[in-house]
Amino acid sequence: MDDIQLFRILGSISRKATTEMNGLVRDLGLDNNLFLYLLRIAENEGLNQVDLSNLLQIDKTTLSRGLKKLEILGYIEKRTGSENKKYKQLFTTIKGSEVANVVANLERDYVNSSLKELNQADKVKLAKILSNIS
Repeated sequence: MDDIQLFRILGSISRKATTEMNGLVRDLGLDNNLFLYLLRIAENEGLNQVDLSNLLQIDKTTLSRGLKKLEILGYIEKRTGSENKKYKQLFTTIKGSEVANVVANLERDYVNSSLKELNQADKVKLAKILSNIS
């Protein structure tokens, strides 16, 4: 297998996982990768949009549209930062925290199912390899 084929496999795995997770959270209004935004906000309460954009490696315009949808759904709120009034900090609402917990459990189940054939040594090796690629 050459490098191109190997890299295509990585992309295929990523697209498959994203598509399947989007399907699992569609009823919560979190398809189109909105589940990723909500989870990262829940994991990093108070971060700003620029930091979230860098964390997710997506452009600010796409993120802005997604955050607006999360606000409309009542999952997040933006608050003026205490140190820098220019940047809004992102927080989950009570509803958003509850939904984020549901999504985190779905994600955990999906990951466990996907990696069940790997033993711990394989997982350590894979993590090192993927970290090197990243």
